[in-house]
Amino acid sequence: MSNWVRVYTADNPPEAVFVRGLLEAEGIPVRLKSMELWTAAVEIYFAEGARPSVWVPNSALGQAERVLAQRDRRGIGQAWSCRCGESLEAQFTVCWQCGRPRPDHD
Repeated sequence: MSNWVRVYTADNPPEAVFVRGLLEAEGIPVRLKSMELWTAAVEIYFAEGARPSVWVPNSALGQAERVLAQRDRRGIGQAWSCRCGESLEAQFTVCWQCGRPRPDHD
């Protein structure tokens, strides 16, 4: 993983998977590390390398940082309705029914 850089350290595996989804939705390749270590050894949770982490290629670092900086803004606002008729909560930026992005999503 010499061409990869850690962009996020999660508190638990579901959080790491969530962050991976955010990055992959933007077309960024992602690798997760220490998912099995966290599950097998919760007692060493705070040890370096024991928490799940999200890694991206060095070339995608800037894009990944921008996506992660925006993650706290996702979900702000009101529920929305897609043109296909599906109702979605504010945190969703893409319709799960048809795949269209939320009209006001930047």
